[in-house]
Formats: sequence, C-alpha cells, structure tokens
Amino acid sequence: MSPEEIREWSKFGILTVGGCLALRTYIVGQRQRRLENSLKLLDIFFENLEENDLSEWKRIFVNSSEPSGAKYGYFHSSHNQQIKFEYLFSEGPDDNGANNRIVQQIDLIAYDALKGTIDLRFIYSQLGQLMNTTYSWFGDGDNSIIAKHYPHFNKLMKKHSSKFKNWPTKVYSYCE
Repeated sequence: MSPEEIREWSKFGILTVGGCLALRTYIVGQRQRRLENSLKLLDIFFENLEENDLSEWKRIFVNSSEPSGAKYGYFHSSHNQQIKFEYLFSEGPDDNGANNRIVQQIDLIAYDALKGTIDLRFIYSQLGQLMNTTYSWFGDGDNSIIAKHYPHFNKLMKKHSSKFKNWPTKVYSYCE
C-alpha cells in the first residue's frame, strides 16, 4: 500500500468514527429532550388541575367499583344514586368537572405522545391508572365521549393499549 492509500483509509476511518459518535450524540440528545418535554407536560398537567380534582377522581373510582355495588358503567353519586359516567361531562357534574379537566389534560399530552416528542413510557408510569380508568369509563367505541371530543387520547389508547398492559404505573387509588 502506498502512503496516499494509507492516508485515505485513515481519513475514512476517522470520518466513520466521527459520524458514529455524532449520530450517537444526536440520539442521546433526542432521548433527553423527550424526557424534559415529558417532565414539563406533567408539571402542566398537575398545574391545570384544581385542588380537589384527584380526590374527586378517587371518590368516583371507589364509588364505581363492584364492592360499592355500582353497576357496570355507573357510579354512586354523592347523593347515593347510581349515575352513568357520561353525566360527569354534563352541566353541574357530581365531580365538579374533575374528570373533564383530567381528560382534557390527558388529551393534550396524548397529542405530543402521538408526535413522538415525549417519553410515553415515563408519562404512562405517572398517569397510567388515570388514563386506563378514564378511558374505560368514557372511551368504549367510536361514539364515545372520548372518541368524539378527545381524539388524541382515543387514538393513543387504541394505538398503545397492548403495550400499556405490560408497563408499570403509579397507583392513585385502590379499590377493595
């Protein structure tokens, strides 16, 4: 091999290693950016909820359980009546609009999740129980409240529901 060939192969090797390092740096930077976006969206999620929204959600969750005696698709209201979940989106709902605000915020997060700008696994680890439960309450079928008014949330749940079953999540409330 001539000295010129050795020099050209050396240049090629250095460029290849440099390109690989640049690509790896880019990938790590994108992962970090998605995590930062996720943290910001979680902060926005909790800032946009009112003080009692999560406690109202927990109350509805417990009052919709089988041990409470609620029929499927219903919950026990504060007046001990069985009410359909869809009435939580009506005028003067029993939860003071808590579920509506939660679902609105999840829909906004779902928009970014579908674009791939956030770490979905991290978001799900923090909001999974809220997402799964509210979707099961309001999201069955194409004519559901979720499908009609919160399309990003609906699309996210349809697209990733099989993954979500295997991912861990924070528990906001137990039902016994």
